[in-house]
Amino acid sequence: MLSNDLTADQITSDQTYRGRNFDGFDLKHQHIEARVFDGCSFVGANLMSTRLNGTAFTSCNLSNARVAGCNLFSASFTSCKLLGWDFREGINLTATTFKDCNLDYSVFRGVSLQKMVFEHCSFIEADFSLTELQEASFINCDLSNVDLQEAKFFLTDVRGATLTGWNLRQHDLSGIITTSSQFGALAPEIGIQILEW
Repeated sequence: MLSNDLTADQITSDQTYRGRNFDGFDLKHQHIEARVFDGCSFVGANLMSTRLNGTAFTSCNLSNARVAGCNLFSASFTSCKLLGWDFREGINLTATTFKDCNLDYSVFRGVSLQKMVFEHCSFIEADFSLTELQEASFINCDLSNVDLQEAKFFLTDVRGATLTGWNLRQHDLSGIITTSSQFGALAPEIGIQILEW
């Protein structure tokens, strides 16, 4: 059961918090750096322009948190829910890592994700339109029905990812890295039939 006996002002540096409830907290402009949050909830919290440098989130629910201007330098998210995050407004993602996270319905429109690494994450129906995806990795991620209008690819690694709804006729996917089985699933959309010799 989550505990909510803390106030925003009581969150101190270099501390570990387990099972805490920060739902709806106003943490705007706070410096919450080099901390560990394990099993905590930040649903709907205001993290606008908050400094979360070096902070680790594990098994946390941060769905629908407001994160415009948030500084996530060297932050890590493992097994977290970040449903509906909007990454468009000045978020610093330098050296940020995401593993086993749920980012369904998130908005990355026009954001640079160059060289970012996502592992085993879900992005169902996320908006990647106009996003810079050069040298980004989405290993074993679920990229079903994402919006790829005018996304920019170069050495974008989607090996092992679920690509349901990707349309080779509609999107220029030159520059992506896939496995042969993934290409085999996409090829019929442009009239290519693959037969074993």
